[in-house]
Amino acid sequence: MFGTNGSAGIAVTDPTKQEEIYRALETLKKDELGWKKSVESFIGPHKPPPEEQFLLLQVIEDFLNKRYHSSNSQDVAIIRNFLLHYTKTSRSSPEDQPVFLTNKMAHIFSLVFAADFPERWSTFFNDLFFNDNITDRKVAFFYLKVLLAVDVEVVNRDIQRTKLESDRNIKIKDAMREICINEIAKSWLSIANSLSGDDVIQCLILENIASYVDWIELDLVANDYVMTYIISKFQNSATSEAATSAVCGLLEKGMPAEKKVGLALTIMAVLRNSGLLTVNDNNDEDEVTRVGSLVNTLGLVLLDVQNKLCASSILEKEQSCCVQEMAGLAESAIVVLNNEDPDLSCLCVDYIRAYASFLVKFHPNVREDRQQDFIEKITFQDTNFIEKVIRTGLLRYVMGDDLTVGGDGEDEVEFQEYRKELRSMLNVIGLKRPEAIVNAIEPWTAEVTAGGSSIPVNRIEALLNIIFHLHEIIPSNMLQTPREGISQRAARLPIVILEGLVLDGRCPAVHVLYFELACRYERLLVLQNQPVTITHIAGAFLDQRGISIPSANVRTRIVYLFCRFVKSHKTVLGPLVSEVITRLAPLLAVSPQSEANQLLSPDDQGYIFESTATLIVFGDLSSEMKSQYVGELATTLAMKFENGLVELNAARARKADEETIQSILQFMANIIGYSSRMSKAFNNAQSMKACNCIEIYLKLVKLFVETLSPENAFLLESTRQFAHRLVVSMEEELMPYMSGIFDKLALVSTDLDSMHHLLIFCHQTVAKYKKAMLTSGVDLGNVLAIAARASLQEQENNVPAKDDSQRALLYVQRAFVQLLFTVIVSDCTPALNNTPGLIDHVLEAAARLALSSDQTAQKVALASLTKISPIIPSWSARTLRVALEIPSLPHITPSDAGSTLVVHEVCATLTSLHQSDPDGFSRALRELVPNGFSDELLSALNTLKGKNLDKQVMNLYASLKNQTSQ
Repeated sequence: MFGTNGSAGIAVTDPTKQEEIYRALETLKKDELGWKKSVESFIGPHKPPPEEQFLLLQVIEDFLNKRYHSSNSQDVAIIRNFLLHYTKTSRSSPEDQPVFLTNKMAHIFSLVFAADFPERWSTFFNDLFFNDNITDRKVAFFYLKVLLAVDVEVVNRDIQRTKLESDRNIKIKDAMREICINEIAKSWLSIANSLSGDDVIQCLILENIASYVDWIELDLVANDYVMTYIISKFQNSATSEAATSAVCGLLEKGMPAEKKVGLALTIMAVLRNSGLLTVNDNNDEDEVTRVGSLVNTLGLVLLDVQNKLCASSILEKEQSCCVQEMAGLAESAIVVLNNEDPDLSCLCVDYIRAYASFLVKFHPNVREDRQQDFIEKITFQDTNFIEKVIRTGLLRYVMGDDLTVGGDGEDEVEFQEYRKELRSMLNVIGLKRPEAIVNAIEPWTAEVTAGGSSIPVNRIEALLNIIFHLHEIIPSNMLQTPREGISQRAARLPIVILEGLVLDGRCPAVHVLYFELACRYERLLVLQNQPVTITHIAGAFLDQRGISIPSANVRTRIVYLFCRFVKSHKTVLGPLVSEVITRLAPLLAVSPQSEANQLLSPDDQGYIFESTATLIVFGDLSSEMKSQYVGELATTLAMKFENGLVELNAARARKADEETIQSILQFMANIIGYSSRMSKAFNNAQSMKACNCIEIYLKLVKLFVETLSPENAFLLESTRQFAHRLVVSMEEELMPYMSGIFDKLALVSTDLDSMHHLLIFCHQTVAKYKKAMLTSGVDLGNVLAIAARASLQEQENNVPAKDDSQRALLYVQRAFVQLLFTVIVSDCTPALNNTPGLIDHVLEAAARLALSSDQTAQKVALASLTKISPIIPSWSARTLRVALEIPSLPHITPSDAGSTLVVHEVCATLTSLHQSDPDGFSRALRELVPNGFSDELLSALNTLKGKNLDKQVMNLYASLKNQTSQ
């Protein structure tokens, strides 16, 4: 049927045949009789091979999912006979079927059951299984597989269901309780007793119990026979895991707390008396898994039951028993937590976290003078447990010797996730008892700082990591604004590390963590009475412990952290500016050589330039000296840039290969980038003008802009970013150069992406300089006109962006209307009057964008039209028409949050127009919309405001749309 010529197994895995098989399969699914052909082929005298049977079942499955529910009685009979035929032939077959085929067939049975039970086939299990020898191994195996498949199809809560499916499943479960669930439950024990030596069958029975216990009657499983059976399976390693799942399923069964408490305590007693809740460090993986799962589930159930009983103030004796039993589980939970395998260690984390939270909530303060006997007993256990959790959690926080500290392999990544679980567990203690956490970490800190290179790197890394994340364990305000007492002690921990840790080069990851600590706790460093620690850290940054570290994979991060550290402590480092710059000087050398031959990458050097400039600008230097230092750096960069330009021209003259030319251009772009990074050193307190550096940067921008050309378009992005930085750093000093900057940027901005960035730059300049832009020589009208044409070139395509070009167009449209809005509100509209008809062209583009499907552009475009209407009254009528049309667009719906924002802008526009000329607005409105609608809209504008007005307008248009569609 699939053209496999009897070699289906080979064909299915043969790439050359897969496409052919897929087409045949899809054709058969679409064929109205395809499922019947598949059934006939399946039950015919010449049974196809297993792989082809699997394909045939896919066709039948497709029919059952899509068309079977509406089938006639003849088709239902065919499917029923197919299932009956399968059960009859499968048990008489001399060979076992492949597991994949058995699982698929079980799924087919479950689909038929879900569709037919109980209306069309209430005797499903009787006809297919119970009338046969259910204890026959083949029958039992498939029967248990079908039950599991039925659970997935009907009960499994992890699968999303439609309301129709949920209602169907409720009906099926109710019918099963009445018709067959008792027989099913009895069959488990019958099969278990008859096939007691078959571990596969025993596991399937236990899986069935675990799956069905959630919704069947409790007595069917919580009885002496079933519980004895389950407990007996813990002794066999092959069935222990399945038995654990069965008990956990039973414990997690939903029921009222007053009923569940007895069940939980009984199971607890049975498991404890059977020795199933005891574990030690010598147990194997299976035993630890069993105990960990049972302890975790039991503990959480007992805790949940106790909380609910306590909230209801009932069954105080049972509450006390729950608390005692939880305490009894604590020791085993700690042993499991202490396992060296993270997968096993985390088995009890949920219970330990919940139980620790319970203890610190109800016994937050540990005192020796408790009066009540029960409380005294609990207090001792409480304190002992909390201390063990902290001690064990910190011990397990250390990476094992089989892992690489700082590694990024799968095992190392998983260990970091395990650490998150440990921190979450410690957090419930640290929030209420931070002193317990600090008490445990202080000796560790003293050990590491005093031990130097004798301490294993994994212990050092673990300590630095835990202190780096300390804010996730204890209240973060203790580390931000420390006070006397425990807060002060907690705040000392990172300082002690930063002052005393020996960075010996054994592990680059430790170096990175050290500097991460320096940046995370920069506030604590500032609060120190003496700046010695800051200068000590700066010294570590500047040598082979830091930015000159041989390990390239961590150097980049350290360089970034150094820049951040300098910007945070620039004032403290001011007196050391000359010394620091001297040590940085070798790292400031730039050359067009390959990055492979340099210690630092271009990005790294950018941070070094920024750090150096920051030290100069905020150093203990006069403005003349600052200007001199910055000037020397800038002159060096300019000279290197000019040399690069000469080399570039020479390379082009000799027709060098593209790779050579590109490397030179990249070198020149890097220099522009370094200049931009240097400009980040200036701020309002130490401005470029106050440091006498204006002329230095104006010379640089002139050099870079003059070099920009279509041939050197690669320099566009870095040059534009440099221009951005100058707009931030300069005032009117940049105005004489603005026209030249814009002309060159516009010359090279030939595609949508570069146009988008040019418009952003233009928006930045107009927003800052406002009316001063009118005398800068920049033709804002021309910029807007070009942007308007670019925005409208594909405006008929109103679908969401599906590729890069459409996305770029979308960004240009948004940037265009944002620039237009800024030009209007910045009183720069005279720039639009230089060319006749230009302003109407630009505003018409905005009007069309206001009617587009992009809600972001819609809002700003409409806001622009609203702002321009008082300035150019002739546009008021067009603005009104646009505003009235927007809510009627198909993509504006009441259920969409974006639509609500757009309609809010519409309401703001209508309100503004109405207030400016009430009579004229009313006349125009009645001319544009039907009288009844205009009256309701006017009434809303006169009586409502804010969200109420937005909602009313949205409802008016929704009603109008409904009337139109009818």
